Amino acid sequence: MARKKINGAKLVLFLGLAIVLVALFPCMARAQMDTVKLGDLSAISNAAIYIAVEKGYFREQGILNDISTFASAAKMVPALVAGELDVSVGAASAGLFNGIAQGASFRIVADKGQAREGTGFSLLTVRKDLVDSGQVKSVKDLKGKKVSILAKGIVQDYLVDKMAEEAGVSINDFEMVYLAGPNQFNAYETKAIDAAYAVEPWAARFEDKNLAVRFRTPDQVKGLGPVQIAVIIYSGKFIKERRSVAQRWMNAYIKAAELFHKRGSKDPEIATILEKYTKVPAAVIKVATPHYQDPNGRMILQSLADQVDWFVKHGYMTQKVSIENAVDLSFLK
Repeated sequence: MARKKINGAKLVLFLGLAIVLVALFPCMARAQMDTVKLGDLSAISNAAIYIAVEKGYFREQGILNDISTFASAAKMVPALVAGELDVSVGAASAGLFNGIAQGASFRIVADKGQAREGTGFSLLTVRKDLVDSGQVKSVKDLKGKKVSILAKGIVQDYLVDKMAEEAGVSINDFEMVYLAGPNQFNAYETKAIDAAYAVEPWAARFEDKNLAVRFRTPDQVKGLGPVQIAVIIYSGKFIKERRSVAQRWMNAYIKAAELFHKRGSKDPEIATILEKYTKVPAAVIKVATPHYQDPNGRMILQSLADQVDWFVKHGYMTQKVSIENAVDLSFLK
């Protein structure tokens, strides 16, 4: 059978079109993805998010995350209210609960990290030289000293006060300083702070550099019990106007949460993923205190209610909000 010859001009045109299509394919694929604006902060409890990104779970769900970094979840509240963020990660805060009490439509939708026995990933650290010299033997010895937390009016306020109360003092006896994790590291280096309530992997990083030691974890505080430390928050606009996208985002997140629950942060692959996003060496992450990740995204609602009570008692909230009105569990399995 005779074959038709393709002349040079047609061949050049054909190859040119092929090259253009190959170049455009990634752009076309991205155009079909739904972009989710995510507010992030550097913490080991973000593992499920980072895993879902790196292992393609979000991509499987047609999700592309546009990530911005904040110092704390409390600082993300204005962006959530304005709809500039779809998803926020971090600890529940007085500002978050105040917003809901005043009619804001964002909601807590899933667990991101709990402190249980052996999983006190959110903990009090104290400058190493103060401990080695015997100047600080208990939380009571921090009276009058500079204690750093990430931001004002968050779960760390509540936890520092619980630790202080157990020692016979209160959070008001400390000079509180508000610094993000990397800035706590720098402050320890210059001895600008005496203690810091940190989240992993920063506590491990402090110890690795002989700047501070792990001093007390929530599970060591008498009567405190398991604490809901970190959560996933959806903006009201995301819930109402892009519900199918919000559900697919959660599907990917829960798939990664299940994997983390099984393997943990000491797993080489997961430690490498965390290193990429936190900039803390995998070797340090492997010795960091892990967080408890609920594989189904379920939260400890009573713990959140206790935090609300504390915020109201200490003047961070003008009115109480019921936890049932602050959460939306409909996206979970």
